[in-house]
Amino acid sequence: MVNVIFCGFGEGMDKRVIAKEGDLLLRVAQNNGVTIPTECKDGMCGSCAVKVEELDGDLVDTGFKSEVDPDGWDKDKQTTYMEDKELNTLVEMGAISKKEAESAQQYAQQTPIRLACQCIIKGSLLVKPFD
Repeated sequence: MVNVIFCGFGEGMDKRVIAKEGDLLLRVAQNNGVTIPTECKDGMCGSCAVKVEELDGDLVDTGFKSEVDPDGWDKDKQTTYMEDKELNTLVEMGAISKKEAESAQQYAQQTPIRLACQCIIKGSLLVKPFD
């Protein structure tokens, strides 16, 4: 079991919930009364884009990191495979650069912006709306 903290989604939706590793982020949000906008629910439209930050065991907020380090692998991050469909959508909508997408693929690490309908929870997360 892992912690998922939703922050900035509106009144009554800022909360910490417990999720199972392997759960889909969008499903966890919906099951716990957190509204994340959705249209296609298939990773093609980008309407469910959110900011995510991996949290360590003591749930300390270290601040939002705006980009993936394109020059290296962060040994402290969880290994997370992102589908080409999700990465292409994020690049097309301008949420991440093509270089960030390539780095995410090469090092199997998630980008700081994810599509909630495609994000499989691997560990504790801080989740914020994508502006």
